[in-house]
Amino acid sequence: MGLMVAAALAAALAAGQAPGMHVNAEGLNMARPGEAMILAGRIRAASHDWCAVHRAVLTPDSLGDASVCEREMRRRAYVALPRPQRIHFVRAGGQTALNRR
Repeated sequence: MGLMVAAALAAALAAGQAPGMHVNAEGLNMARPGEAMILAGRIRAASHDWCAVHRAVLTPDSLGDASVCEREMRRRAYVALPRPQRIHFVRAGGQTALNRR
C-alpha cells in the first residue's frame, strides 16, 4: 500500500508562510503493529522537525512550548490518514504510540 500522509495546515499556512508536513508511509501496512509503530515514529519525528522551523506560524501564542505545535501536527497527520487506515492504525497501537510523551 502506498500512502503519503499530508497534514492539512491552518489557513495561515495555506497563504504560503510555511510548507506542508509530509510523512512517507509507502509500503507500510497499518494492520501490523510493528508497521503502525514505524509510522507513529515517523510522524513524531516529522512533527518535531516541522515545528522546530515553523511553529510560530501554527502556534504563535506558544512560541516557547514546541510541544503544543508538535501535538497539533501529530493530530493533523493522524486525521489525514484515510479512515480505513486510521482504524487499522488505532487497533495496531499506533495512536497510543503517537500520543506518548
